[in-house]
Amino acid sequence: MLTKIKTILVAPDKFKGGLTAAQFCEIVERETAKIYPDMKVIKCPLADGGEGSLDCFVKNTNAEIISGVFTNANFERVKASYALADKTAFIECSQTVGLVNTKYKNPAKTTTFGVGEQIADAINRGANKIYLALGGSATNDAGCGMAAALGFTFVDTNENSFIPTGDTLCKIAKIIPPEKKVSTEVVVLCDVDNVLFGKSGAAYVYAKQKGATNEQIKLLDQNLKYFNNITKADNFDFSKIKGSGAAGGLGAGAIYFLNAKLQSGIETFFEISNIYSKIPNADLIISGEGKIDKQSKHGKVVFELFKKCRNKKFVAFCGKNELKHAPFEIIAINNENESLEHSIMHTAQNFAEKFALFLKRIN
Repeated sequence: MLTKIKTILVAPDKFKGGLTAAQFCEIVERETAKIYPDMKVIKCPLADGGEGSLDCFVKNTNAEIISGVFTNANFERVKASYALADKTAFIECSQTVGLVNTKYKNPAKTTTFGVGEQIADAINRGANKIYLALGGSATNDAGCGMAAALGFTFVDTNENSFIPTGDTLCKIAKIIPPEKKVSTEVVVLCDVDNVLFGKSGAAYVYAKQKGATNEQIKLLDQNLKYFNNITKADNFDFSKIKGSGAAGGLGAGAIYFLNAKLQSGIETFFEISNIYSKIPNADLIISGEGKIDKQSKHGKVVFELFKKCRNKKFVAFCGKNELKHAPFEIIAINNENESLEHSIMHTAQNFAEKFALFLKRIN
């Protein structure tokens, strides 16, 4: 099938629950060395701004892991981490407010306060630029919890201060900014294009998977619209800003409270990993992600990377492939007679076996 393969560039996303992008790269390097010891493997783990982005940032920059105790989505104190490389911090919101780590799943009651705490901690350590990866949150508070942790005060009609959550955004009568606002550059990494409210907004698209009932979804959407009416007075209208609905409106909150810039997650990781200088040196590109389906064509790692490698041989591995047609070879690693749970537990083994079989036919 393939000839004269001397250098492989391996640049995957994670296999959620089964394999990190870095582990995928290690398996490719190990299995390749067994069969073609002289073949060069360039490892370049990727992410799109969702879960797994922190690990990807660390692997590509040799950043320092900063661990501490922060507030989770349920207002509990938990251990969580972010990364610091020189004066650039990388915060993955799912570390503190991730749905996977949230015991009581109810986006009407959850908070992004811990994200604000991590931002404050990074600034105190000298960060002058912060990447904020939004994927996988359990929240729907439009980033008001984050803002409260950074000194913004929210006041109701009785002049009482409170920390707004998804069901209390409508109680905000006044927002008092801190004496010293955050001046650090904040870049929000986003892997979705949802606006803040409406049928394609944060609540209607994502709140159900975060634990909301149908009635709660209506309320949450109304409250996000209420919040947008407040921000419109300051010339911030999120009704048409793609990505503002990410992480329960944290995208909008980051723009409004922190003057953040929204940026494509995968394009950012292309830059961070310096992948553009690595592609020309490769004879074969290996990528992958847990599932390849129609959504994979919209801002996800595999297809976005393929666009950059048009004149290269490109192969993608996945746990499950739901596409009938693709412009490159896709190899599914899961065995059809296994349950999803069993496949996830054996992702590393399944991938190693399928990749070894692939290697034996490339030269």
